[in-house]
Amino acid sequence: MRRAANSFTLLADAALEELPSTMSAVRLSGMEISDLTLELSDLSQEIADGVNKSAKVAQAVETGLGQMRDLAMQQATSMIEERANLQTIPNSAKKSNGSSTRQRRQEKGKDHSTNRMEP
Repeated sequence: MRRAANSFTLLADAALEELPSTMSAVRLSGMEISDLTLELSDLSQEIADGVNKSAKVAQAVETGLGQMRDLAMQQATSMIEERANLQTIPNSAKKSNGSSTRQRRQEKGKDHSTNRMEP
């Protein structure tokens, strides 16, 4: 029994000597874990905010591209219609100009032929 008492005394002395520094280290580790948890929470919130902002930017870009596509489609349609209208107008103008030019040549030819016969 005496031997057990001596062993217990040695264990108690070791515990008294080591326990305060061990408990201090455990408290310090707990505080560091708490600080890291708060930092991770802050980082997580910042990442979530960044993702939300990126999603809004992507949505704005998609909307802008859709508007640009619609505008380009309208302009292309307008240009095609305008070009189609321009093609019909010059064709009819060329036909009328061509016939009037021929008529003028024929009239000039008649005038020259009559002028040549007179002298």
